[in-house]
Amino acid sequence: MKMAFLPGKLLLDQLDNNTYVVTLQGKEILHSRSKKAAVAKFNELRAQLIKQFPTRDLTDEDKQQLLHREIADTLVRHNSLGGRTRSKTAAKTRTFGG
Repeated sequence: MKMAFLPGKLLLDQLDNNTYVVTLQGKEILHSRSKKAAVAKFNELRAQLIKQFPTRDLTDEDKQQLLHREIADTLVRHNSLGGRTRSKTAAKTRTFGG
């Protein structure tokens, strides 16, 4: 399991030995075997960080730019002609002598 609050660099990771580690800006805050305790600590720290890093409301212009960028990316990814080559059988003709 992994949880993150990226603006505050807050992370919750589950290690291979079923222990949970909460880190804040690279410093270990909690190391526990209890998932419930780790999630509670993560949520507590996240609530404090949300006050320091409030969400930013996007302007109409920002929303429009994001929409145009997403549409352009989608069109590039779904290009039906990209990477196709003619097959070997399509290059040959069925006529004699040619």
